[in-house]
This record gives sequence, C-alpha cells and structure tokens, in this order.
Amino acid sequence: MNKKFVSPNVVEYMVNKLAALGLLLFLMCSYLLLATEFDLYEFTEYLSNLKIWGLICGYALVTTLLIDLIRYRWIAFTVQTGVLLHCLAGFIVFFPFMGISFFSVIAGAVGSLCAFIYAFSSYLFQRKKKFLWVILLVFPLLLSVRLYDFTSKKGWTVEETNSSFSAEFEHFNGKHEILLSLKKGEKVTSYLSFTQIDEGGYGYHILDHNEEYVGIKELEESEEEGTQAIEFNAAQPGVYKIIVTGDELKGKIDVNWEID
Repeated sequence: MNKKFVSPNVVEYMVNKLAALGLLLFLMCSYLLLATEFDLYEFTEYLSNLKIWGLICGYALVTTLLIDLIRYRWIAFTVQTGVLLHCLAGFIVFFPFMGISFFSVIAGAVGSLCAFIYAFSSYLFQRKKKFLWVILLVFPLLLSVRLYDFTSKKGWTVEETNSSFSAEFEHFNGKHEILLSLKKGEKVTSYLSFTQIDEGGYGYHILDHNEEYVGIKELEESEEEGTQAIEFNAAQPGVYKIIVTGDELKGKIDVNWEID
C-alpha cells in the first residue's frame, strides 16, 4: 500500500479521518431523515442523543488509529486488508453487549457497512482532498440543526396553575416542557392524561437540571382511561422538566402534580 494513505502531517491525517467520519454521519442522517419521513422534530431528537453519537465517533476513530498503527509500525498490509479489518471491527462490536443472536448479526452487518463507508471514504479523500473541507462542515451543521426545536402546534389553547397544566390542540407534533423548581429530596407525584382524537401518538419523560433522564416509578393507573400516575424524586436541587410529546396528535393533555 502507498504510504501516502497516512500523511506524515498529523493535522492532515486527522482532518482526513474527521472528513471520512463526517461523510459517514451525513449518510446516516440522510437515512434517518428518510426513516422519519422528514419529520424534523423526530430527526433532531435522534441527533440529540450525544452519548450514542459520541460512542459511534469515538469507536470509529480509535479503531482506525489502531489499524493504521499496526499497519505502519508492525505489519504491512494492503488497502483491501485495512478495509476488511475496519468491517470486522464494525461487525464484532455488538456481540459483547448483545450476545450471539439474530439481532446482533443484523446490527453487526449494519456496523460493518458503516465501517466500510468510513474506511473507503478515508482512502478516497486522500485522492480527492478538495472535498475535505466541504465534508467537515457536516459537524457544525449537525450541531446547529439539533439546537433548533421543530415542534409544531396548531390551535394550541393552554390553562395553567401552580400544580396543573392543560392544553387542547388541533395538531401537536413535538414536545412541550413543564418546569418544576425542586429542592433536594422533594418527591413529585404526577398524573398525566392524554385524550386522543386522531391516530397520533404521545408520550412523556422527565429531565433533571442537567438535561439527564430521571428515573420514574409508575404507580397504579387511574380508573380514568388514559391517565398514568408517576412518581420521581429530586436527587439534586434545580429546575426539572416534565416533557409531554405528541406525534401528529390531535386532542388534549392534562398534567397535575403534587410536591412533597
């Protein structure tokens, strides 16, 4: 293999790897857009899971650095062998977590395909360097897109008190945040009721002051159909969020809470 594949210039080498990663992320995001039928709110929710994206990027970069280190320090092998090693790394990563099963094989096949795209892109950008900087724009673009809230509301009518929230709407696709200022150790019991007129979907979750998911305890459902009682505790003081979500939903949402 031609040793120009890895530039002696560390900056140029890392730019190449980041550009290849940017192209992979662009293709993955294109697939997500198609899979969500261009629902920009759902798309940005996928982008907001920084832990998953960080693991994907980190694993890709560490793997390719190790393969290149082996290639140029200890064992010389061809470009084709390097690509195969990337594919193998993308395939086996799921087995320690999922075991050997049909689903882990499918996940491994997808990981192998992503690894192939990444390794091939890195090689391609060594020959087509003018595309490097264009592809690198993917990172700031994705960061800026995920910060925008694409929630859409139509006919949105709200009634609020210190311990309740109610909204009626003709259309709701996205999220709405209900803010609770809590002291350490306070317990919140909340009753969430969703009245669904159309076939849209709905859901809810709790975030703490660090935008981390809060564990909740589901209590026995109310006798009233569609009402769910939940309970959670404030591990630290701060502003917590009860987030209700709608997926092309028409109807009404009622949320009541008690703080002890």
